[in-house]
Amino acid sequence: MSTKAEQREYIFKRDYKPSMRLNYNHFLIKEVCGYLVHPSIPTNQTNLRIADVATGTGIWACDLASKLPETVRIDGFDISDAQYPALGFQPKNVHLYVHDGFEDYPAEFLEQYDIVNALFWLCIVNSPDAKPLLQELLSLVKPRGYLQRLEPLPLSANVVVTHEGAETTASERLANTFHKPKPDSHWVEGLKSLFERGGLTEVSRTDYAWPIHLHPLWSQGSMTATADFIAKIDSYNTKGSGIGMEFVEDLERESANGVAVDTPFQCVVGRKAPE
Repeated sequence: MSTKAEQREYIFKRDYKPSMRLNYNHFLIKEVCGYLVHPSIPTNQTNLRIADVATGTGIWACDLASKLPETVRIDGFDISDAQYPALGFQPKNVHLYVHDGFEDYPAEFLEQYDIVNALFWLCIVNSPDAKPLLQELLSLVKPRGYLQRLEPLPLSANVVVTHEGAETTASERLANTFHKPKPDSHWVEGLKSLFERGGLTEVSRTDYAWPIHLHPLWSQGSMTATADFIAKIDSYNTKGSGIGMEFVEDLERESANGVAVDTPFQCVVGRKAPE
C-alpha cells in the first residue's frame, strides 16, 4: 500500500535489511536506557491509550504491548506499512495505521492518547518543520498526557579510539557527516526548549552515551545505515566508481581495529497542560 505520504523523501530503503537494523537498534537503545517508557511517565493504568509515531517495523509498540496489560491499546502510525509485521504477528491490542506524521490526523485520533512516543525523526526533519511536527504530535495527546521523544545529538558525535595509531579517516568523515547533516538539524539540539515553547510542562531531558562494550554494536548499525544511504553522502557520491562501498569497507576495517563513532542521544519528555 502506498499513499501521498510516500512522496516525502525517506533516505532509507524499506526491505528486510533496514527492518533488521530498526529492530536491532530498538533493543540496543532499550539496553542503554533501561526502559521503553521514561520512568517519569506512569504506566500503571489498565486502560491506557498509547501512540507510536513513525513506528517503522512496529517493534516499539509490539515490545511494549508484551509488558503491559492487554487492556492497554497501542496504535502505531507510519507513512508506509511496508515494514509492518504480518497481522498474525501483531499483539491483539496493537493497531498499525498508515499516516504521514506531518499531516493532520483524523478526528478519531485527536487527544486520545495518554502517551505519545516518537523516535529518531532527525533524518527527515528540517528546522522549519520541527515546530509544525511537534504540533501534530501534540494533537494526539490528551490534556495532561505525555509526549516522549528520543533523538540523536549529532553535534556531539565523536570518534572513539581504543589504541594509539589506529586509522580513523573514514570514522572522522562519518562523524563530520553527523556534524553537518542534511536536512538541517539545529532543532534537535534545542528539543527541550522546543517542548517548553510549545506549552508542555514538566519538561525534562536525559542524555545517553554508549557504554564501551556497545560501541562495536552501534557502529555496526551505523555502517548498515551508511550503506543504505551511501549515495547521499556528498564526499563519496561518485557515480559508478564503487567508492561508496569502499567507504563502508573502510568503516568496517576501522571498527575491527578498535575505532567507533559515538553518537549520544537524548530522551525529552513533556506533559500537555490541562484544558
